[in-house]
Amino acid sequence: MATAIHRPIRMAEERWFFFVMSIVIFATAIAEFGSDIVVGHVWFTDFPWQVHVHAVVFTSWIVLYVVQNWLVVNGHNIMLHRRLGWLGAGIAAIMVPLGIAATVMAIARGSIAGIFPLGFFLAMDILGIFGFAALTFAAIRLRNHAGWHKRLMLCGTVLVIAPGIGRLVGPLPLGDFTPFALFAAIMLYILIGIVFDLIVLRRIHPAYWWGAATVALLQMLAGPIGFSPPVVVFAERLAS
Repeated sequence: MATAIHRPIRMAEERWFFFVMSIVIFATAIAEFGSDIVVGHVWFTDFPWQVHVHAVVFTSWIVLYVVQNWLVVNGHNIMLHRRLGWLGAGIAAIMVPLGIAATVMAIARGSIAGIFPLGFFLAMDILGIFGFAALTFAAIRLRNHAGWHKRLMLCGTVLVIAPGIGRLVGPLPLGDFTPFALFAAIMLYILIGIVFDLIVLRRIHPAYWWGAATVALLQMLAGPIGFSPPVVVFAERLAS
């Protein structure tokens, strides 16, 4: 009887947790990419149309992520949640080439000067978008397994805002520790999910191990790939 009573309570707490995390991710994205506009460093007309397309598509993913979690919290719109999920799958598929193109364009426009070495930035962003795709499409495939689905979606969406986190961390006077600070900042979102699991479920869902392992693997690959001579030369040619 106690288990039967606690299970709906845990499910309700889970739903609210992921909704709150979606709001936190949305707020983080606004803080990251909107700060320059708010303080007047750049304006909308400073960017080419391709950047605006990228911004609209990636923002639509974050907004949809919030809406999807709200629908689950509401509890009466599960069918709409599932229908919108297919829209999300289409957006995710578009985000992969757009993300790669935006990274190349950012280097070519010189908009990341002084944040990270060019080759590292190129490798980090492209690996991040592939990591997002892997985790997100795994979550879609496991959509009938709610525990896996919602946690993999969280991990994948964190990688969407990783470039923005890099914009916040990059200018800090951390020197060689900057990539590790970026890794720690990304992992913090996953760690919050792990702590929630430990408090509410008394165990860590294995989806977080996959998400954390993916982020760790990307971090380990970004350095060797980003500082390899072919990638450095390619990035420098883009910037020239």
